[in-house]
Amino acid sequence: MFTKDEKKDLTKRFWQSLEEKLTTTGKMKGRNLDWMNYPNKINHLYFRMEANEELARFCIDIQFLDDGVREVFYEQFEEFKKRLTESMPYELFWLKNYEHSNGRVISRIYSELKDVDIYDEKQWKASQQFLHDAFITFDEFWEEFGEVFRSLK
Repeated sequence: MFTKDEKKDLTKRFWQSLEEKLTTTGKMKGRNLDWMNYPNKINHLYFRMEANEELARFCIDIQFLDDGVREVFYEQFEEFKKRLTESMPYELFWLKNYEHSNGRVISRIYSELKDVDIYDEKQWKASQQFLHDAFITFDEFWEEFGEVFRSLK
């Protein structure tokens, strides 16, 4: 078992290491990839990465307060479902109504890698590769189709 401080340190190092990989990939593409503040230019639409002692997950969270607006954005993603599914190297799960940990209902599209542990450095490579590949693939999708979503605001 790890202490609270040890877990905090491992978590911090995990995300810093992933950020370095994404920065390197971004520079190779000629731009900066800041996954924490991804410039999608749409409030209430988030591209997130999660990792814990059970899994790693890449999420597209549609969190508009207005259910109708949330539904329009979700339906727009569904219009591109074939393209997004074919390009993503991992299976995508589509949840039109997902109860977020904050108690609100959102829409979520996600991919996950199970049976990986952020607190086991030997498993970082698999988790980070999964998150890196999912994020880079989605970034390429967003570069191509993001303007369609921005026009919905």
